[in-house]
Amino acid sequence: MWKEKSIETSIIIELPMPPSVNWLFAWKVRRFKSDTYKEWLLLTKKEFNKITTKYKITWDSWLEVHINYFFSLYTKEWKKRIKDTCNYEKATMDFLSDQIEWLEDHKLKRVIQEKHDSEQNIVKILIKELT
Repeated sequence: MWKEKSIETSIIIELPMPPSVNWLFAWKVRRFKSDTYKEWLLLTKKEFNKITTKYKITWDSWLEVHINYFFSLYTKEWKKRIKDTCNYEKATMDFLSDQIEWLEDHKLKRVIQEKHDSEQNIVKILIKELT
């Protein structure tokens, strides 16, 4: 399920499809991670740990991120599946920020997201330092 490739100053990573932001947190007295989110984090950490390259962002570089989601775009009735890609970016980037040194949300200058019709249920991420 995981793949890695380093091209010049780019990082390319493939991970399991994250849960929607609607499923990340639950509320009681305070916000906490949902069971769905915890399960995804465990699976994704296991897959990410298979990557032998130790990625690192230059200390204060601006970043461009391409996030490509691969899942079924249509229902069995050939109606468009309702999936808002913006709802998947949070879990993806938060996870990677915890794994890649110097990768921080505030350094994202450009984020490009795209859906792809696929039998797979994955996300592929390209991170590029801007000069």
